Amino acid sequence: MGLWGSLLVVKSDDRVSTQLPDVTESHESVFLEVDGGWRVWAVDREDPISEDELSVIVERSKAPALCAYVMDSDCAVIEALGIRTGFWRACLGRESMTAYMAESGESVEEWFPSADESVRAASDWARDAGSEPSGNRLAEALAAVPDPFVEPVFIAMLEGMGIRSVSADD
Repeated sequence: MGLWGSLLVVKSDDRVSTQLPDVTESHESVFLEVDGGWRVWAVDREDPISEDELSVIVERSKAPALCAYVMDSDCAVIEALGIRTGFWRACLGRESMTAYMAESGESVEEWFPSADESVRAASDWARDAGSEPSGNRLAEALAAVPDPFVEPVFIAMLEGMGIRSVSADD
């Protein structure tokens, strides 16, 4: 059984529970320490972080925010909000996401932009966040097939966006 829950990328030392009333301290933990004042929180709750909640976080932190809703470690819905770039959505693990969406009669193509559009949106968000993205690394991450888990693909996407883990080699 894999991870079901949200991985929230914020530029703040504040706990998620201090920013969002529906998150309690017992349901949050640091998932990954990253450079530049960023932190990735694991938020253990049934519902993903909403666009409205991302907006609250962006307003309070004065920095872009990004959330990955991880589905059984198979795939992830990426939703992000920038200061200047606005809201965007992407998908990691498209093949697995296709299977999940087929159950509800929806398609990946209806919900998510193409890989090229996703790379552009992620690059714009990264620049808005003060990072230097790599289009090639982003394209690789967005096209990657999780083997076996999507979490390393998510970390590769962050690194492609210029948000590197503290332990990442230079």
